[in-house]
Amino acid sequence: MIDLLLLFVPFFVLVLMGWGAARRGVLPVDGIGALNSFVLYFGLSAMVFRLSASGALMQEGLLGLLLAYGVAGSVITVLALIWSVRVGLIRRDGGLVALVTAFPNTGFLGLPLLTGLLGPKAAGPVAATLIVDVLLLSSLCLAWAHSHTAQEAPGDDPHEAWHAAQASLKGALRNPLLWSMAVGMLFAALNWHLPHPVDETVRLLGLSATPTALFTLGAILARAQMQPARDGVVMPGIWVPALLKLAVHPLIVCGAGWGLQCAGVPVTAYGLLTVTMAAALPSASNVSMLAEREGANTTLVARVILWTTALALLTVALWAHGLGVQATSATT
Repeated sequence: MIDLLLLFVPFFVLVLMGWGAARRGVLPVDGIGALNSFVLYFGLSAMVFRLSASGALMQEGLLGLLLAYGVAGSVITVLALIWSVRVGLIRRDGGLVALVTAFPNTGFLGLPLLTGLLGPKAAGPVAATLIVDVLLLSSLCLAWAHSHTAQEAPGDDPHEAWHAAQASLKGALRNPLLWSMAVGMLFAALNWHLPHPVDETVRLLGLSATPTALFTLGAILARAQMQPARDGVVMPGIWVPALLKLAVHPLIVCGAGWGLQCAGVPVTAYGLLTVTMAAALPSASNVSMLAEREGANTTLVARVILWTTALALLTVALWAHGLGVQATSATT
């Protein structure tokens, strides 16, 4: 257990450094957006492209893993929406809280952390979970969030939620990580290779993704924490979303995968371990920016991200220990 914690410390130290740089003003808040754009459009996209082009997304049993992960994510989303209704959140806020509860930080934290823990083969299943998170869960949660118009003004278009789902799906299809994944899979299927100078450039960009993404994650958390709460807005405790994200989500993924195995669906033990650990990751930091764009309760969303990230150092290590992962087997 101590070995696992020590393995995770460098990743979370980089997050802490980014948080401290933003809090102390060393990194201007206005510059965080530029860092985030570099990570999303260049660093992580290059990393995902190289992973896809290597054939990592063509592993045996990947469809079964995505089914187990998708079922679990949908259950967590529904549970989070039920909680949001019970505590009195409007649908706009409830939809974004549900998304931050179900969407793990796969890009900024998951890929570097889990490939370091489980080995390079983990990159395929971890990257593939983005398909479910971006296309399915984001669309469902944003549809719920946009349905607040019909909730508050019953005379408006009754198809508002459906139109919102279509709009959010179109937005998700513009995600650069999905496109880099698709192009990489095309290269792998056709056995194409980039010219050496181009490939070397992409490799260098991919190497920059891990430290920059973790540092940027810390800065995003600091910026969200510094935003003032809105007056007159419901601000419930966040222990339920945190529990759903860090404990219940991976538990349901593991159970769904085991059920599929019993039903004869091809689900490899290694792949199930990988997506279970992906589900155990803290909430995705980019949801705070989405909440800000949607006019939702960014303070509440930021609190979920901040506390799940802070607790994840311990909870991810506990999940790894409980699932029999040995720190000595990790590749760095």
